[in-house]
Amino acid sequence: MFKRVAIVGLDGMGASIGLALRQAKAAQQVTGFDMGKGASDQARKLGAIDVACSRLAEAVSGAELIILATPVGDMRKHLQQLATTASPGSVVTDVADTKVAVISWAEEYLPASIGFVGGHPIVEQDTPSATLFQQRVYCLTPTRRTPHFALEKVSALVEALGARVRFLEPPEHDGMVAGTGQLPLLASVALLQTVLGSPSWNDASLLATKSLRDATYPIGNAETISDSCLTNSEPLVRWLDGYMKSLAELRERIAAHDTTLQETFKQAQKLREGWNSNT
Repeated sequence: MFKRVAIVGLDGMGASIGLALRQAKAAQQVTGFDMGKGASDQARKLGAIDVACSRLAEAVSGAELIILATPVGDMRKHLQQLATTASPGSVVTDVADTKVAVISWAEEYLPASIGFVGGHPIVEQDTPSATLFQQRVYCLTPTRRTPHFALEKVSALVEALGARVRFLEPPEHDGMVAGTGQLPLLASVALLQTVLGSPSWNDASLLATKSLRDATYPIGNAETISDSCLTNSEPLVRWLDGYMKSLAELRERIAAHDTTLQETFKQAQKLREGWNSNT
């Protein structure tokens, strides 16, 4: 059991971690801090934390485990602050969907007395729930500089949440996330801009079917998603290049009235069916 855990960032993800820890009785005390007005008090009323703190230093004081559940764009400044506010011997982890950038900040700012382990739970972030992480994959991305005690502590966190650990190299993780999460998002953005942004959309909307809705989805917090993409630009650009090449090939074949196009559709359908059978 953890004696004191601090959660920095109390939206759906951060609050869910608190709820899961308290349900599992895995922490004697959970403190919380969020820069959003009233967010900490709301999390306390929800039962996600025991103590709502108005300052980061107050929340992390004496905490053996500190969980950064803020947008990735805020993590750099929090890591800078933790360098002087976290207790020696404590462990810091995060839940951002990009790891190389966050780990580089942690290694730049945190002293050797504070351990860091990059983390990323593969979940859909909706309303706070104690069961959000149950049987879900939770990626951990240790490096050569990761202390053994830190990895043990964060692995224990994952177990307490009911998730399944998957160890990955940070660049490997970011490449996978770029293709499976960020590329579909950008494809959706491009489709929305192209179709819904066209001058004929008012009339065309009357003909829109489920296929258009299925191919797009709500963007979410624009600032958070922008920061996520920009902190993972290199692998994301590689995936975009491959996607644009595929679109260009489809365009050329359609323009040429290529009658073998149906074979491409059949192959794509088999790929999707294979994916569905493994999930």
